[in-house]
Amino acid sequence: MEHWIGTWSASPMNVWPGDAVLYGFHRQTVRQVVRVSTGGERLRLRLSNEYGASPIRIGAATVALAAKDGAVDAGGIRQVTFGGERQTDLAPGAPLLGDVVDLSVADLGQIAISLYFPDFAPIETYHYEAQQTAYISEIGDFADAAELPVQQTSTSRYFLSAVLVESGPGSGSLVCLGDSITDGFGSTVDGNARWPDRLAERFAKSGRLSGIGVLNQGIGGNRVLASRARGANALARFDRDVLGFPNVRWVSVLEGINDIGWPETMLAGRQEAVAVESLIAAYRQLIARARLNGIKVLLGTLPPFGGAFGGQPLRTFYSPTKERDREAVNAWIRTSGEADAVVDFERALADPASPSRLLAAFDCGDGLHPSDDGYAEMARLFEEAFESLLRGQ
Repeated sequence: MEHWIGTWSASPMNVWPGDAVLYGFHRQTVRQVVRVSTGGERLRLRLSNEYGASPIRIGAATVALAAKDGAVDAGGIRQVTFGGERQTDLAPGAPLLGDVVDLSVADLGQIAISLYFPDFAPIETYHYEAQQTAYISEIGDFADAAELPVQQTSTSRYFLSAVLVESGPGSGSLVCLGDSITDGFGSTVDGNARWPDRLAERFAKSGRLSGIGVLNQGIGGNRVLASRARGANALARFDRDVLGFPNVRWVSVLEGINDIGWPETMLAGRQEAVAVESLIAAYRQLIARARLNGIKVLLGTLPPFGGAFGGQPLRTFYSPTKERDREAVNAWIRTSGEADAVVDFERALADPASPSRLLAAFDCGDGLHPSDDGYAEMARLFEEAFESLLRGQ
């Protein structure tokens, strides 16, 4: 019997509300590189047009082992079909699952997915902050080409939302649900330096933890309770981004700092302020929905954000009142006992001399997002908490 798990993901999101759809692809090939967390012999792709208003025609799709600068291994290009057909339509408001592809990929292996759009494909569903280069061709179908004639590049994801891998019986995946800190904002582009990436590396090197799929379902700017831009809120997208994957066994939740920080900035008005009690009620809902599906929950404390965006238009993201809210949320996470495990990201990243701020070595420079070293420290701490959880099972 087939047993599938998620090995890579990028949560679909909408364009900024009110923006006209003025850009897209027309008779072009888009090649996107992803690094899987755990490998296998057979793969399946999941595409998404979940925020689109009209069908998107896929003229051709391929997957291959990635080479440098948008090239692929010429001897290993595999066609992707959908219900046995090479051409298909991405229905508006829906995902699309590809057929099984025979392609051997190692743990932490990099693959390239090429999509050819024979008609105009308006970009209404994408993942904005990919921290990974996507290669966009000149006019033409180059899905089967080893070398792509690149017209331009981007650091967003387009229509590609997940890669599944066939795995052994009993294997499972960990979904990392979060905002830009999980999405890896500020990390090195093409460096696979987000904290879930570093965690996947640690798992792959560990005898006991190898074979666990690590899915990054972070969205920059995402909130637990409010949806405006930056994707549906965590409560709304939980079914799709967590329960919608096969054989999920664990979920980590690191989200809430935008619920606290966005109000009273240019991003959201005072009317969008969220009470600590409302955030706690939302966390309880996420925990309940996960456990109903046999999934264990790891809650992460919210990292420090003192001085975030200082001197910039978003400087009101932080205030002493918001800091008290963050501390209250973290106190509940640490002491409530309602999650299966707590990952104390705050204590790992805080400056001991000024606990409301990130340690300088762990700060990417904006006071909110970690550096590559900060993300690596988060992965180290998470692995410790995860190992402790497994020992207690």
